[in-house]
Amino acid sequence: MWYRPASAVGLLLSLGAVCSAQNPHTYSRAVPPDKAVLDRLNLRTEWSVYLPVEGGRDAIASIQTIDDQIFVQTRTGLLVTLDAKTGRALWSASLGSGGYSNVFPVAVNSRFVFVAHVTRLYAFYRYTGVTEFTMDMGNAPTAGLAADDTGVYAVLSIRAGSAGAQRLVAFDLPTPIVVADPTKVDPNKPVDPAAKAANPVDELTRRYPADGASRAGSREDDFGRTGRASSVREAPVGGLGGSRTPSLAITPRVSPPYSLDGAPTSPALNLLPTLRQPYHLKDETNRNIQRTPSIGTIPPSVAAALTLTDLRPRGVTPRVRWEFGLDSRVLFAPTQSPLRLWFVTDAKALLALSKVDKKTEVTGPLWDQVAAAPGQAGTVAYVPLADGSIVAVDLAAGNQTGGLVSPWRVNAGGRMNRTPVVTPDAVFAAGDNSGVVRIDRATGAIGWRTDRAADRVAAVNKDFVYVRDRQGRLLVYDAVRATDPATGRAAPLATVDFSEFNVPVVNTVTDRLYLAADNGLLVCLRDAGAKYAAPVRMAPELTTNPGSKVGVEGLNAPPPKDPLPKEPMPKDGMPPPKKAD
Repeated sequence: MWYRPASAVGLLLSLGAVCSAQNPHTYSRAVPPDKAVLDRLNLRTEWSVYLPVEGGRDAIASIQTIDDQIFVQTRTGLLVTLDAKTGRALWSASLGSGGYSNVFPVAVNSRFVFVAHVTRLYAFYRYTGVTEFTMDMGNAPTAGLAADDTGVYAVLSIRAGSAGAQRLVAFDLPTPIVVADPTKVDPNKPVDPAAKAANPVDELTRRYPADGASRAGSREDDFGRTGRASSVREAPVGGLGGSRTPSLAITPRVSPPYSLDGAPTSPALNLLPTLRQPYHLKDETNRNIQRTPSIGTIPPSVAAALTLTDLRPRGVTPRVRWEFGLDSRVLFAPTQSPLRLWFVTDAKALLALSKVDKKTEVTGPLWDQVAAAPGQAGTVAYVPLADGSIVAVDLAAGNQTGGLVSPWRVNAGGRMNRTPVVTPDAVFAAGDNSGVVRIDRATGAIGWRTDRAADRVAAVNKDFVYVRDRQGRLLVYDAVRATDPATGRAAPLATVDFSEFNVPVVNTVTDRLYLAADNGLLVCLRDAGAKYAAPVRMAPELTTNPGSKVGVEGLNAPPPKDPLPKEPMPKDGMPPPKKAD
């Protein structure tokens, strides 16, 4: 009977294979840390929450901290917004059809949050989740978005059949309809007779015009352009709205000339005076009396014909402000100053474009590849390079003649492939085989560095820096002083194993420490000291969204004045700084 045990073993092996095939992803078994463990680090739990990650096919893909909110994205297109102070879920949105897609960082302004999913762009009100608009961008994004109070900026793949590597697109945001809250009107304040309040009905009429009404702007520029040509030409949307002649798909006959009941007759194509587009028909006074689109716009298929004759109402979507084609590839989401967009390209260079008219304002070559998205404080960006250098770049200065303006640059060693964490007085840079390095923001001097294995900053407060190492342990360092001043080395003050929290989270805004696991658990910790009872903003305020923000009190303090000296950089690039010891 020897074959019975063998058959039983085979059955168990087959069942194990089936189970592993049905559940290929094993979630972490992380639970909220015990109080005794946190006491060793002088930490306490502020809140904990389980995010809605369901089934073995989904997982947390991205966690961002922006102002007083946390934005979480999963692999299947779920966007969850949390209140950073309480952990309460504000709203959530399911993007797309629930399939896997690339996840890129979201962008926000004072009112909206923008997220890209496959080829669609979504805009939600930040604190309610109400959809402002959704639109098809035509191509998939290749990097994260950027936004300010006037527009949203996307890095898209190139159109089929076009040259270049990528295109940069600026979209003008529709003006939101703001209705005055009567409960917030001060009855003691005199009313200005010259002030004219906006009528919400008029605003709705402008955004959603009735039959026979037209939006602002002249249709003269559609085909017969007069005067200076625009930098962006809007593609005709078809039907009777993008053409002065009826579509061939709805004409009662196919023999020219084409006509509709009660509509003017369009000329036969063989009567056109020229084959150059757009086609014009003029009367005896040489006045244009009819224009037709190019022959190439005549639909080659029934599906395209139905699209052209689709007269259903369309929602309000952003209009293209400009497009800019690039031969090189953009590596990260754009970095902003009030008037410029900065792009990191794989040509070892920084490119600055005007937000208004896409004019190239700065082209700054570097001596090595940028290894991570730059950190930013005010109008100064801190760019990490693959050779271990950190370069401070003034985003508001520089031009095509003088190149970049750099207050300082320093080589910290290793490979700086993490986004630097910026505080009012320091820059904490980190990367593989580099450890964490504290750099003085004013001078660029290195204050201290950790061992190479501790290579990911998790959070910073005024007293301590919380760092994760390669094994998932959490280490606590003094934020200001090195353990050994002679060598500049810092040793951890305390350590604990948090390897079950396997989703990296970096708090770039406040002193709160976040731990996340792929089973959906998100825990917020803080220093047990009384001065950290309320969130303390550690990141200096950016100057890209000047509009007012609604948020937690104390998080929107004005940025400190930055006394950084400005050193012009040679146009042909900077010499690399000396290697650190």
